[in-house]
Amino acid sequence: MRTYEHIAYLLIYMLQASGKARFRLSRKSLQSISGRSVIKSALIKNIGDWMEGVAVILPLNRGGYVVISQESLEGIAPLKIADVIPNWRKIEIEFLRAQVDAAEDEDEE
Repeated sequence: MRTYEHIAYLLIYMLQASGKARFRLSRKSLQSISGRSVIKSALIKNIGDWMEGVAVILPLNRGGYVVISQESLEGIAPLKIADVIPNWRKIEIEFLRAQVDAAEDEDEE
């Protein structure tokens, strides 16, 4: 079983060696890399803590994980809520739930 630091450095080195800005990692691969049979959210958080400032690791809905270089995130354009949702201060939670749930339903179809 590898330490959080060891796992984080393996993933960072993997990112650097690949020359890519991001990659997907299956649960099975992470189990192999970490030496653990069960991958818990605490493991992902602890790996992420060691990767801070260099890369992030996030779970994917379809399973597995994505490792993204922090550098590749630097160029992301900012987005102001008022530019997208001008009346955001007045929107009730019920409306937001309905909108988000409807969008999720469309994605599943």
